[in-house]
Amino acid sequence: RGLGSAEIARRLQISSSTVRILRRHFAGGPFILQQDWAPSHGSRSTLAVLKAHFPGFLDKNLWPASSPDLNPMDFSVWGMLEGKIAGKVFATVDDLKAALEVAWASIDDGYLRRTVNSVKKRLRACVKARGSNFEILL
Repeated sequence: RGLGSAEIARRLQISSSTVRILRRHFAGGPFILQQDWAPSHGSRSTLAVLKAHFPGFLDKNLWPASSPDLNPMDFSVWGMLEGKIAGKVFATVDDLKAALEVAWASIDDGYLRRTVNSVKKRLRACVKARGSNFEILL
């Protein structure tokens, strides 16, 4: 029996390896974890991990609901990761997780910086469009 998408998302998105990668990437510097607050992201187990590893994470009341166009993981990075593992079959969730970790490690830091830096422009466009579709303004 396969795992539900909520369980897979929970296992993939916040793991000890993810925490290590983030801490190494930001080298002890300040950062805020932002997420899209899909139902699985607000589960008790996920919130416990967030509170333990990311004090000050953005509460769901501080980020617009259903806002993938404002989330760098959604508007850019997940698509790149998907492209890197497309066409491969994984026997287990752990195999998928390992492939995603390898794909993540291969992403150029410059790409990630450009993606994150584009959020400000996206936020301004969202405000200008009064929360409606703003892709045409980019």
